[in-house]
Amino acid sequence: TFFIGKLNDPNMVAAISISFPVFMMIQAFGNIFAAGGASLISRLLGKGDRAGASRAGAVSFWSALFVCTLASIMGLIFIKPILMSCGASVNTFGYSKSYLSIMLTGSPAIGLQMALAGLLRSEGATREAMIGMVSGSLLNIVFDPVFIFLFKMDVAGAAVATVIGNAVGLIYCLSFYIGKKGIVSIAWKHFRFDGKVYAEILKIGLPASLGMFLSSAGFAVANVFAAGFGDDVVAATGVVKRSTNITVMLSMGLGQGCQPLMGFSYGAQKYDRLVETLKKAILIGTVMCTTLALLFYIFSDFWIRVFINDATVIELGVQIIKSFALGMPILGLQMMLMSLFQSLGKSVQSLVISIGRQGLFYIPFLSIFSSVWGFNGYIRALPASDLATTTLSIILFLFLQRELKVSPRPLLHSD
Repeated sequence: TFFIGKLNDPNMVAAISISFPVFMMIQAFGNIFAAGGASLISRLLGKGDRAGASRAGAVSFWSALFVCTLASIMGLIFIKPILMSCGASVNTFGYSKSYLSIMLTGSPAIGLQMALAGLLRSEGATREAMIGMVSGSLLNIVFDPVFIFLFKMDVAGAAVATVIGNAVGLIYCLSFYIGKKGIVSIAWKHFRFDGKVYAEILKIGLPASLGMFLSSAGFAVANVFAAGFGDDVVAATGVVKRSTNITVMLSMGLGQGCQPLMGFSYGAQKYDRLVETLKKAILIGTVMCTTLALLFYIFSDFWIRVFINDATVIELGVQIIKSFALGMPILGLQMMLMSLFQSLGKSVQSLVISIGRQGLFYIPFLSIFSSVWGFNGYIRALPASDLATTTLSIILFLFLQRELKVSPRPLLHSD
């Protein structure tokens, strides 16, 4: 978005925003096996079952490859109706199709990188997971100006850079397993079509990823509502969401980093360590999110100008980013509690939190608020959703706290 914004064409910026829900959906397919596989692997390692952990790792990897490849093929076949349902207009459709067709072609690499990063974290290889993700992002930044400006590919160049970055990150993550540096193996010989393994993976992976799927749907619905206010609002919303998304990603990263330790502690019945890890994670997450919220609110004009220099988009973006910042301080708490439920194998609770922010609350709030208050209601739907979801998360945690004090559940208890 940063480099596309330098072309000062709101339609190109809007095209990236319109295509972004599909990118999120690709990541969600990978996250099914990242979150579900990581939760199961960490719990099995906590029991000392290394063979079972390798079986779970192999099932997660090869299943992610199949699902992401299938999603790529289906996306390319139905690319036009997908874009129209995401808010594309006559002015933005051509740019959106150019960008998305390349992204879909490279979607197996994007989804697999997400899956492998989760599997690496499950056995404590957080450094390698971070390097894989960060290296891909850095290469994306390096290649963006090359393909966009030097090769004059515009939005298509941004897509090519993204795919290359993710492919390199994937190769790095794969090298960890190819070099047999870890505890868990993802080799084909460990793959078994085991219904129990799939049930455990999907029990956590689907709820965790349903949140991402609904985030994608929420983003698409928001684009449709934004398009009703004009393509400039679509562009402004895209700029704001891409810039403020760092708050969500850092919170999720912190939660995912703590997830193996919490899962291991639960599996080993070391509940004091589990509680201590959660407390520290919530504190760090809250301080981090509050700091970012203040920076986005106080320097709102600066953040928008970083991405685009269009006066109308800047004016709209300032209003949107200030409103979104109001809900950021509580994101740390929300994401940490969701990670806790995932690490403990609590599928129902993690599902409810996952669908809350971008589905259960956000989509209805978008519809109601926009109908009643117009543009002002549109920009207030997300912080209202954050507040509602965090409140619900706290209520669910209070029930869990009572449960652990009275009767800790077995390792792989089915909800």
